[in-house]
Amino acid sequence: MAMVALFLVNSGCETPVSLPPEPHLTSIELLTNGESGTLIIGFEDGDGNFGLEQSDTTGVFCPSCPNHHNVFCNYQEWRNGEWTLVELDPELGQVPFFYRAPLIAPTGQNKAQRGTITVDLEPRYYLSSAWDTLRFSVFIVDRDLQSSDTLITASVTKP
Repeated sequence: MAMVALFLVNSGCETPVSLPPEPHLTSIELLTNGESGTLIIGFEDGDGNFGLEQSDTTGVFCPSCPNHHNVFCNYQEWRNGEWTLVELDPELGQVPFFYRAPLIAPTGQNKAQRGTITVDLEPRYYLSSAWDTLRFSVFIVDRDLQSSDTLITASVTKP
């Protein structure tokens, strides 16, 4: 099971930051170490409403709804000279790389969030297949169901 950590930088003593209300990814990095991998995702959100509470499991956040998760890491492999999205099917025992980052609500008047999401992709960050090169395309969704832009990791070779 993967672990998701969310770290926010939000200072009450600095000049208020003006950011758009939609989330925006600022950086992405895929670190690998043998069988395990870690995604480090930098983000900003102007209205401070990124993250889900544990109790967010009804309505649009219900377990069978597309917005049950808020961090979407789509797995791609380099196949026959092009990047191919590999859609994973939970019915076949495949678990998509989708996660729930927690809500850490900013305090004070400035609601802008800047932070880092760290996703531990364990025990394996790759799928067993005939293809040896992979990458992830990543986007996040805030509580208003606004999607961020999509960033793509550098490609890595499977161990």
